Amino acid sequence: MRRLSGQCLLDEWGLPYFRDISTFGALDSATISHLIRSGQVLELEPGEVLFEAGDGSDGFYVILRGQIAFFKYHAGHYAFIRNYHFGENIGFVGMIALHHRIGRAQADGEAVVVKVPLSLFNDLYDRDTQEFALLLMNLARDMARGIRAVDNIIVEHSFAVSRDGLPPGVY
Repeated sequence: MRRLSGQCLLDEWGLPYFRDISTFGALDSATISHLIRSGQVLELEPGEVLFEAGDGSDGFYVILRGQIAFFKYHAGHYAFIRNYHFGENIGFVGMIALHHRIGRAQADGEAVVVKVPLSLFNDLYDRDTQEFALLLMNLARDMARGIRAVDNIIVEHSFAVSRDGLPPGVY
């Protein structure tokens, strides 16, 4: 994992690139720039681990390029849950729930992320509560989309499993 300069990334990719990131939706330019410059921008090689089960949840990550695969750890085993894509965040749930990481986040190909440490998240609240509220709304919206995706997987699985001798999907 290699640390990159947030300012260099802003200069190279331009602010419009970051405006297309769903986690940053509706945030003003100054806030986006502050998060990129003050966050920890990291470049990951394919297969490189961003965080591991049991690590502290001291912030969350926004995917700036590429995708991150998430593997949930439970009962001594890892299981692939889903890929997180450009613009999505990963790790916010653990941070806001105040628990350790519950799985492994691993680069699926080359990826670039920005870590928003808890201190930067809190700093945004102190600096501009309206921008903080917008960011929090974007993060909550992403959580809701994740819940909907999990619900869809459960429904798809229920159609494939027979219950009480009835054809799959008939309950």
